[in-house]
Amino acid sequence: MSGNKYELRKQMKSVRWMIFWVVLAQFAAQIAVEAVVSFMSNPPHEYIRIAVLEIISIGVPIMVYAKTVWNGNGRKIKQEMCLQRCNPGFALLAAILGITGQFVMMILNVPANYILSAFQGTDATNSVAVAVEWYEVILGIFAVVIIPAILEEFWMRGIIFSAYNRCNTKAAVFFTALIFALLHLRINEFAGFFFMGIMASLVLIKSGSIYGAMIYHAFSNLTALLFGAHIMPKIIDYIWLSFAVMVIIFIITLIILLKQKSRMNNNKVFNSASLVITSIFSMPVLVSVAVVVLKYFLLNMAG
Repeated sequence: MSGNKYELRKQMKSVRWMIFWVVLAQFAAQIAVEAVVSFMSNPPHEYIRIAVLEIISIGVPIMVYAKTVWNGNGRKIKQEMCLQRCNPGFALLAAILGITGQFVMMILNVPANYILSAFQGTDATNSVAVAVEWYEVILGIFAVVIIPAILEEFWMRGIIFSAYNRCNTKAAVFFTALIFALLHLRINEFAGFFFMGIMASLVLIKSGSIYGAMIYHAFSNLTALLFGAHIMPKIIDYIWLSFAVMVIIFIITLIILLKQKSRMNNNKVFNSASLVITSIFSMPVLVSVAVVVLKYFLLNMAG
């Protein structure tokens, strides 16, 4: 094995273990927060808890990882994490794709929701609180829009995608999307999250800027935040037409994006299929998935 391939494999292994440590931090932080909240007579709003969990379990580990790997080399960090300025045109495309793509995600999630509803006898719904009051919308914008868009994109596209892209670009797109969907652990929304991960990577590749992926992520989450209480009531009488229009706008915008010249190289150092398979069945990834599943069952048992 050449020295370059050895270094690439070493970095991918490091990234996979970083995934495990982030997942473990999420598990420990969420269990701890839920335990503390259970003793409170007046617990903080769910959005506040979500924000705290994101910062502790994702923000802190990726900062430690970045400092360990890059050793304060600002130029290397900027280059590897694609911290270049996002062109306004790409920013606009990313925002439109985020808004309309959320409607596509809802459509993709319909089969799983239907199947789970048939088996469970109840509707499979999102466990995150709906933002109804104005203060909840403001809290939600910070907790489930801005903070996740920044931290999760730094993690998924900035670190994981960056490491895998140097080995194989297709594998980087697929693997990050799969990890993104798996770690959310919402079976009824797996297809939507996987689609979202693919789109975020496409925006990154075409724009060459992680900020483009963050904008896409933020507007997608913002649409999801406002949909139940603020968008749905206004389009309920013509909901199918609204979804059809959004899908058409999404397709047109996606075509425009795909016609743009990629700002990142299409690398093929390793075979994409074998790289994805070996990564998925690696020890840190398998253990990470096991921890996520364990967290899911423990939190459900706790009510």
